Formats: sequence, C-alpha cells, structure tokens
Amino acid sequence: MKYFTRRWRIAAAGALALLAIGAAGCTPETNVTVAAPGGQAGISVSGQGTVSVPPDIAVLDLGASVTDATVAAARDRASTAMQAIHDAATANGVAEKDIRTTSFNIYPQYRYSEDKGQEITGYQVTNLVSITVRNIDDVSAVLDAAVAAGGNDVRVDNVMFTVEDPEQFLNDARTKALENARAHADELAAAAGVSVGAPISIAEAGGSVQPPVPMYAEAAADSRGGATPVSPGEQKLTVHVFVVYSIE
Repeated sequence: MKYFTRRWRIAAAGALALLAIGAAGCTPETNVTVAAPGGQAGISVSGQGTVSVPPDIAVLDLGASVTDATVAAARDRASTAMQAIHDAATANGVAEKDIRTTSFNIYPQYRYSEDKGQEITGYQVTNLVSITVRNIDDVSAVLDAAVAAGGNDVRVDNVMFTVEDPEQFLNDARTKALENARAHADELAAAAGVSVGAPISIAEAGGSVQPPVPMYAEAAADSRGGATPVSPGEQKLTVHVFVVYSIE
C-alpha cells in the first residue's frame, strides 16, 4: 500500500509540474498591427479633348461583280474588268502597294420553280480591292477612271476619308482633355469650399479616332461627263483622361 501511495504522489507531483510548465509555455501573445496611413484624399475627375483635322488620305472600296452562265465565263469577265480598274488606278498616280485585294467570292445563283424545284441559273464572281489615294485632290480622278475602266461590271462600295497618322494630332487633344479635367475639378472644389492642388495621378484612357467618313459614290460619272464630286469633311480625334488632384 505504501508503495502505491508513493507512486501516486510522485505522479501527482509530476503532473503538477507539467501543468505549470505548460501554463508558462502557452501564455497567449498579443500582436498589434498598425495599419499604414491611408491614401491621400483628392478630387477625382475625367476630362475629354477633341480636335478636328482634315483627312489626308482616301480609301476607295471597289471592284468588279459579274454574273454569267458558268464560273469560267464569270471569272474571265471579272478578271478583265478588275485588271482594267487596276491599270486605271496606277495610271492616275496610285502606287502598287496601295492597291490591296479585300475579297474574292464565287456564288451560285438559284431559281426556284414549282415543277423543277431549285436549280442553278448562273454564277456570280465578285473581286474587290481597297485603293488608298494619298493625294485628296486626286480622289475624283482615280474614282472616275476606275469606274470607266470597269464598265458595267464595276462595283463601288464606298469612299472613306481618314487620317493616316492621327498620333501627330493627339497631343493637342491631350492638352484640351487635361484643361477640361481641371475645369471640372475647380467646379467641384468651389462647391465643396476647398482649393485644388497639384495632380496626384493622371491616366489616359486612350485616344479614339472617329471612324472613316464614308461617301457613297455613284458607279459612274454623271451624264454630262463631269467629275464625281467628293467632300472629305473633317476627322475628329478624341482623348479621355482621368485625373486625381490633391485638396488644399
């Protein structure tokens, strides 16, 4: 009995010692994280700047469209008309590199009747090119020469005027966009009773160019033999910016 009593006392003492050690080793630790200072307060605004510039190139989308009884016949006629259009363009100052084929298609033509059902009546061959005219003053001459060369097989989709290198004009649009953004910031600051400070951040959303202006042309000069009139108009280039100004 004494032996067991002694063992129990030793075990109890050991358990108490382990509890004491465990209590000392498991004392909870408190960590305090101090958040970094928040971002500087400011006025966030957007601005837009637009400039209008005269187009410096024209793009003519035209070609030949022929329907005939067989593919071979339609293709031959379309090829002859297309070559004549090509030669007329180069004869009027268009460089070879500025003539690009955009599509070539062959479509069967169908007719439906009650007794025979659907049957092929012929084939349509369409060959279109994009012609870039780099001198705006030559547009009418190139267009009329191409139309005359293509004859009754010519097809004119449209004439588009655009700016070849808009980047050279976008700096003016950026300046206007920043001035527009500052005007918005001044209005907000005045309403809030504060003053606008220096910009904290400036971001450009990217410049946009108004799509080329189409001018749908007749497929021939008028009956009096005059040149087809064209009107280039103006191209609009726009820049959008987002600016955050500090508050003073």
